[in-house]
Amino acid sequence: MFLKRFIPVAAACMGMYILAGCAQFMAYRYWNVYSMVKPVVSSEKTYSDDNIDIRFWIDEKKIHFKLKNLTDAPLTLNWAKASFVNVDGVKFSLANIDSIFTDRRDSPPPTTVEPGAYIVDFVAPAQNVEKLEEWTWYVYPLFNLVDERAYDNKGKIFGIDMPVEARGKWKTYSFRFEVSHVIPAARRVR
Repeated sequence: MFLKRFIPVAAACMGMYILAGCAQFMAYRYWNVYSMVKPVVSSEKTYSDDNIDIRFWIDEKKIHFKLKNLTDAPLTLNWAKASFVNVDGVKFSLANIDSIFTDRRDSPPPTTVEPGAYIVDFVAPAQNVEKLEEWTWYVYPLFNLVDERAYDNKGKIFGIDMPVEARGKWKTYSFRFEVSHVIPAARRVR
């Protein structure tokens, strides 16, 4: 009988302890909220045409996405020609899941997506990835999120240009995102 009461209480206490411990290590004091502004306006950050269906989610360091091939033939993403477009319009090479922590992060190999299949991947500006030492890499954030200057992020537009070959034709998709809101992160009160 004692164990039936003790185990759930112990589990709840351990969970609260872990969450409280994690709260101390939050690196960012602010969070950006993003919306898509090109090729369509979408607060859900989704886009679809005859070739692809794509949904984005963005964290402090990377642009994540799930892309589905809607065609009846394989499609190819050419990462070597893809680019991250900074808020000032300057373009940088992209690193993706296959290349980010390698020496080929400036020129990832292409990705092929079979008909009806999908991939889940992410991209980050290759210039934001630094090898600190063997097996130790760091990805710098896309924006300042540590002090009150984070409020200056609001309204900034950035994006990715993604060349895709579908049905034998190349098309570069230009996805642009805007920082629609900057909110303070919940901080632990001592």
